[in-house]
Formats: sequence, C-alpha cells, structure tokens
Amino acid sequence: MRIAALRPDQLSPRGIDHRISIFEGDLGALSNSSGHAGVSVANELFEWAGKSPATKAWDFTALALGVVGADRLVNRAMVSADGWTREIDLTVGVSDPYNWQGLSERVAEMLSFLTGDFWNLTFVEGGYHPAPPKRPAIARPETCVALLSGGLDSLIGAIDMEAAGNDVPVYVSNRVRGDVETRQKAFPVALGATGRVLSLNADPRTPGMSAEISQRPRPIVFIAFGILAATLLDRYKDNEPVDLHTPENGFISLNVPLTTARRGSLSTRTTHPRFIQMLQHLLDELGISVRLRNRYQFKTKGVMMAECRDQQTLMRLAAASMSCGRAGRSYTHCGRCLPCLVRRSSFLKWRGRLDADTTIYVHPNVDLRVQGRINSEFHGKAFAEYDDVMQTLTALDYVKRHGARRWIGPAIGSMSFGGQADDYRRTAEDGLLEIGEFLEVTGLR
Repeated sequence: MRIAALRPDQLSPRGIDHRISIFEGDLGALSNSSGHAGVSVANELFEWAGKSPATKAWDFTALALGVVGADRLVNRAMVSADGWTREIDLTVGVSDPYNWQGLSERVAEMLSFLTGDFWNLTFVEGGYHPAPPKRPAIARPETCVALLSGGLDSLIGAIDMEAAGNDVPVYVSNRVRGDVETRQKAFPVALGATGRVLSLNADPRTPGMSAEISQRPRPIVFIAFGILAATLLDRYKDNEPVDLHTPENGFISLNVPLTTARRGSLSTRTTHPRFIQMLQHLLDELGISVRLRNRYQFKTKGVMMAECRDQQTLMRLAAASMSCGRAGRSYTHCGRCLPCLVRRSSFLKWRGRLDADTTIYVHPNVDLRVQGRINSEFHGKAFAEYDDVMQTLTALDYVKRHGARRWIGPAIGSMSFGGQADDYRRTAEDGLLEIGEFLEVTGLR
C-alpha cells in the first residue's frame, strides 16, 4: 500500500492509495482515502516555549507521524500473506529531501526492526515551516528531557531524577485520553515539577476501516516529541547536546521472545538497544544533537523499584501507574499479560508480599486475596491458562532444563551487542526469573 504524509497544502504524488495530512488540517469528517495526525502539536509547542523547534526536529516528527498513520492504515490480517509482515511504501514531506533520501535505506532498516515489516521510503520537498509564534519566546533552562508516559518505569525515572537533583528535566508526555492522561498530569504535580511538563498528542485519525491494533511503532512519536522539546531548550540553542531519557527496565527493553511461537509478535521495541543504536546513528547523521539515554538498561523492574532513590514517594504513587498492554478503554490492568506479570513480579520483589501491590487487576479478583496468601483464583482458567502466563511458564521450564543462554538464543548475539552481550543476557534471565518467583508464590510453579 502506498501512503503519503504531507502538509495539507501539498499535492499527493501519483499512485498514492491513502494520504495523511500532518501538522495542520481540517479536523472534520475523514474521506475514504485521507486522514490526519499531529494537528495540535505546533500550537501546543508555541504555547509552551513561544518559539519553533529546529527544522530537523520537525522533519523527524513528520516521519514519525507518517509511520504511525501508515501503521494504522495497513491492517496485518487483511494484507499480510503470513498474517504479520506487511509491505508499506511511505512518502514523507521534509525540508531536505536529498539528505533524507540518502539515508532512506538506513531508516527503512530501523523501521523494519521496529515493526517487523518491509518499508520503502521516499522523501519529497515539503518540510513544515510554521509561522513564528505571536507570543514572546519563553526561557527554557531545563538541562535535559525525560519521557513520562504514566507507566511505572518512567515514574521511577522521574522520581530518581528529582531525588538526585543533578539534572533539571522537562517531562514530555504523549497525551492519551482517559485515565492514563490523569496519571500523566498527576505525577509531575506530586513530584513538584508542574512547570516542567510538555504534553503533546499525535492523535492519528484514519478512515473508517479496520485499524491495525498492534501499534508497534506508536512510541516513535513519543521519542519525536522528546526531540522537539530538546531542540527548544536554551542549551540546545547554545549548541550544547541534550540528553533524552527513555526509562525502561532491561527485561522489557530487550523483549526476548518467551517461546519460538512469539518470535514474530513481540510488543514494541522502541527502547531495544539495537533500535536505540540505529536511531542514535540517524540523529547524528541528521545533525540533531540529542543523545538517547536509558539508565535502567541492565536492571529488572523489581530492581528499579528496590533501588528507587525516594522510597516514600514511590510507595505513594506506584500503584497509580499504568503498565498493562491490554487495558483498553477500561484503563484497568488485566493482570495477566506479560507487562502485568512483570509489574506484579516487581512489586513482589520490592516488598516481598503479594498484598503489597494495591493495583486493581481484572484477573484474578483482588477481593479474594487475604494477607499475602496464595489466591485460589490464580489457578482458574482465566489466569492460569492465559497465553502469556502459559508461555512464561514454558520459558521458565526451558531455562531450567537447558539454561538461559539457549533460551535467549540469537535474540542477544555478540555480533549486535558486542562486549556487553553477557550483561544483556544476564538482565534477560534475571527478568524472567523475577516473574518465576511471582508464579511460585501464586502456586503455579
């Protein structure tokens, strides 16, 4: 499928199947072949800083919006021969198409790693150059940018940064509707960082067809928003590099498939070391002086909680964070998907008891839990026979019989990870065993 992500005043190239208008456009009804994304971003940035981000940051954001829009448009089940891999031709309007086209193969490789698809990229003249804001420029003395999603890992990252006091971060959120947005607003208030928050919304809208639900590339927009913010800081304007922190525990970041059956269907790889390396090389080639950082790459979620610099604040806020990959519109943790299993395991490692985790879960019924004792509901079909639970148990059994190195296999190889391969393998093993400890307490192991 051929898709174009362009300003609304640009003509679509010949042969385009669908078009996504970016940064500006009509928010009214969508046609059968058009959509839009990022329409409110510029105004919100102007309100926050009174100035426009670097042109190169706009170009990267145009790519990110195009990728997310294309991902929504191309439903895997409808177009893929193997039920997963898609072929996507994407045309993006940028300010320097010659430079971007020279990097197109590298960008396509990066996106293929992120989404598991084949990408063909064409860059055309059409960068976004918004009119200067009418309000005066606002000083932005923050020293770095940190992503704040409403999740537990980014919450710990923010708590640690505020407690250490070495940096003055601006917290960037990819705003979503509902309860997660409430968390994104509440955490900075609780941390005393209300004036250092930038909340943006990509809000991709596509025609009324069956939208792809995997949303693997969605966090690339989150990173793009962080890059936009970084280029607005005073230090960036003074030609100093800006660190962009993407806090995530090493186990989820590495995303080692639990079993061979899951090798094609991992969740997002946005903080995977290989993706971060490819993205950093791209930013360097583009001349965007932003350095990607994840201080928790070699820590499990449980270790992150145990080593958090402000335990009192973590105890007060942790249960209010969101980790679930299947929450949907209920905004309630399902309790049994892999992110929920990682979360529950981390609370157990942190506090040593099941009942120390006051998060509300759909599965099993929290009301049946008594003073940390094993809840019989963990043995019901809804939990014990759920795919993620069963595959985790299979992985644990495989490690017990054959060792972690064989379970990890080529997912962490010396060719890609170099001298740190053993450290990455150890992190993956520790993360799996952390879940194993939780499943032992529930009586499922």
